[in-house]
Amino acid sequence: MARIPPDAELNARLARWVAEGLLDAGQAERIEAAERARAAADAEQGTVARARTDQAGAAQAPAAQAGGAAQAPAAGPHPAGRVPLVVEALGYLGAAMAVVAGFLAADRLWPDIPMGAQLALAAVAAVVLGVAGALLRDAAEPAFVRLRGVLWLASTGSVAAFAGVLAARAGAFSPQVTALTAAGAATAYGIVPWLVRPAPLQQLAVFAGAAVTLAAGIECLGDDVPLWAPGAGVWLLSALWGAAAHRGHVLPRETGYLAAALGLLVGAQLTMDLAAGHLLALATAGALLALGVALRKVWALLLGAFATLQTVPQTAERYLPGSLAAPLSILVVGAVLLVLALLLARWSSRTGTPR
Repeated sequence: MARIPPDAELNARLARWVAEGLLDAGQAERIEAAERARAAADAEQGTVARARTDQAGAAQAPAAQAGGAAQAPAAGPHPAGRVPLVVEALGYLGAAMAVVAGFLAADRLWPDIPMGAQLALAAVAAVVLGVAGALLRDAAEPAFVRLRGVLWLASTGSVAAFAGVLAARAGAFSPQVTALTAAGAATAYGIVPWLVRPAPLQQLAVFAGAAVTLAAGIECLGDDVPLWAPGAGVWLLSALWGAAAHRGHVLPRETGYLAAALGLLVGAQLTMDLAAGHLLALATAGALLALGVALRKVWALLLGAFATLQTVPQTAERYLPGSLAAPLSILVVGAVLLVLALLLARWSSRTGTPR
């Protein structure tokens, strides 16, 4: 049976839907496989029909085939297959060079750059990068989708810089209020491109801005706010974010899981000045390991292993200072993780699961 060529239009649509968070990679692969199987079945039925036709009119078949071959148009892949990657690379390089040139010019021309110039540079960067990303809003090519996400992320960062300079220099606010202002402005601005195109970078920008806004807001409540309070706030926000991603309210879902996991780790670490914080950090690390095993997600296993290697020695050193508890705990944790990796490898080889 002849090999069924890939459907370029279907692949482009699937790539766009994966980039926008409507599908994950596994779903896209299954859809493509189903469509290829359907095309193969249709091709086989067409082959049988043509064979019957050839048997009925054997004398006319050579002429018909020759005529069909003469009229068949030459088909081939799209000649511009590498153009999107070149455009993506040039876009990254151009944006990076523009930002670097702006900072270098400001540093050399104005050693004590006025506040107005700082605000103008940040505002121009935010507008230019945001408009450049908006020009690619209807692009289906994955390279253009990635470039759009990077441009909008840089635009969000420029908005944060504008708000931070305004709060620090014009308002002469404290570092906590400045961080609250910058992160709040970035969050509010970043929600717009995330709603327009729910891409991974836009979700990460909104989550990071929301986490910093919440932590800075808690710190602004008073000078005697303990460190564990912002950490607990970030941990709760991350847990809610992960639950919303699981229910499909946060897209892309995989990015929501990753953002929630990172926030849980950071929040748990910030609560470790309390005894309960150590329990929370250990439970978070264990939950990430269990999640990685249950869902067969390598990134969750890596984050869980990192959190375990970071948390267990700190706990041992706090409650058993000056002993061999810390190095022994690292040895035990390493052995457990190694055994877990071997068990997962054997299980994957038996079931034939690629992840």
